[in-house]
Amino acid sequence: MTIIEMLLATTIMLAVIGAIFGVVHPAQSTFHAQPEISDVHQRLRVAIDSLSRDLLLAGSGLSTEDRPAVMPYRAGDAGSDPAAGVFYRTDTITAVYVPWGDVEAASHTYYLRSDPASGTPQLMQYDGKITDAPLVDHVVRLEFDYFDADAVRLDPAVLQDDPRTPGDPDLEPFDADLLRIRRVRVRVRVEAGLDSMRGPAGRLFARAGTSTAVERSVPDRELHFDVAIRNLNRDR
Repeated sequence: MTIIEMLLATTIMLAVIGAIFGVVHPAQSTFHAQPEISDVHQRLRVAIDSLSRDLLLAGSGLSTEDRPAVMPYRAGDAGSDPAAGVFYRTDTITAVYVPWGDVEAASHTYYLRSDPASGTPQLMQYDGKITDAPLVDHVVRLEFDYFDADAVRLDPAVLQDDPRTPGDPDLEPFDADLLRIRRVRVRVRVEAGLDSMRGPAGRLFARAGTSTAVERSVPDRELHFDVAIRNLNRDR
């Protein structure tokens, strides 16, 4: 074998190896992204399931003619919004119902918070008493819209313009228009937990990360869904 033939064979071999690496590298990046994609979907499912369950139960066991079952703010014994004169938040909701076999009403409030230690955005759940617990990490958007029995969106101004004190002294003040709520539209957005799987902030990423390659990026997942509150729609 001459030197020229050996060099030609080496060149061909290097070209083939380079082509193989060119195919394998993106595949490896995609493979590494798959667990993060699954994790994002799982966290989104947990958030949706929890919100849907409590909204479907809202009003169960209550006399909803004189007290709201769904409130667009934090309600409970600790950090109550009405006590501070706040009667509407776009990213907070409280559902009230009486659990099966119980006599005392329970409430669950959902809202967003950044973890003080890590700065991670979290979907929080408040039990209406003293406990606030993180439910899902890396939730970057939570929004609610409210609709009446005719599927007309209730203007936020309407839901907070006439707070009144109910006849029951144990209840907090509320706007009477809350009694018109029959359906809730929920928007939830979840991001990848790893900075290395998020690109520059923009349409695909609410918070910037360090990824510079498409195949190593996991865009945020956002879902919109409506919940018709069954205990408030019995006559329909």
